[in-house]
Amino acid sequence: KPLSPLPFQRCPLRLLRHSAKRMAGLSPDDTVEEALQRFAATFKEDAQGAELAQLTEKAVEVLRLEDDRETAVRLVTELRDKLHQARRLGRFVEEANVVERMAGRMRMDESYIRTSAVGPSIDQEQNPEMAEMLKQIQQADKECRPYEFFNTVDQTEMTVNIPVPAATAMKDVKVKVTAKTIRLEVAGHDTQPCVIDGAFFGPIEEHAFDFHLEGSGEKRILVLDLEKKKEGSKWPDLITYGA
Repeated sequence: KPLSPLPFQRCPLRLLRHSAKRMAGLSPDDTVEEALQRFAATFKEDAQGAELAQLTEKAVEVLRLEDDRETAVRLVTELRDKLHQARRLGRFVEEANVVERMAGRMRMDESYIRTSAVGPSIDQEQNPEMAEMLKQIQQADKECRPYEFFNTVDQTEMTVNIPVPAATAMKDVKVKVTAKTIRLEVAGHDTQPCVIDGAFFGPIEEHAFDFHLEGSGEKRILVLDLEKKKEGSKWPDLITYGA
């Protein structure tokens, strides 16, 4: 069942600000635009942060237009995904946490815009309502995917299960895969023109890619078998949105 819009009015930021911890160089009262500008400056100071800085500034630019929310949300989501990778290496951890919260609220709350306050950090004990909000956002994000994705830190092998119509045959599946991208089409699938179309979260071994069909009736699924080029990390998703 789809989640209904979250009642942010029940948890006004003014009631949370006194208990919120001040983030490094960032206040809960800072706006989305101010936070992103500060992050862009931080990224520019890092030798490996040029791409993040450019993406952040592009997101701010589109947010200022105020007439293309879809693109703005896509850019902030892409920034979130790239920061996930950096956070896994111990870099830009706070920035990643804040942008993750921004991306979630932008997707769930149309009134959350560039002039909105960033708000306090999500702390389970201090802000249980906002922590629950983030949990619901993450669950909704998972449920909206047209597939199930399985991978672990210590294995390079990955599996994707995609529910497909009962009558689906191999001839109905069209897939184009490179080491960095995938485009998958399934005739008769609810998601058209393609079920998956984007850049992988990281590079894969192209030669190791394979797919097959399993099950029947309502349990009919298309199974994708993939292999990461590098082990030692768990991907948050199969693809990087906005790539």
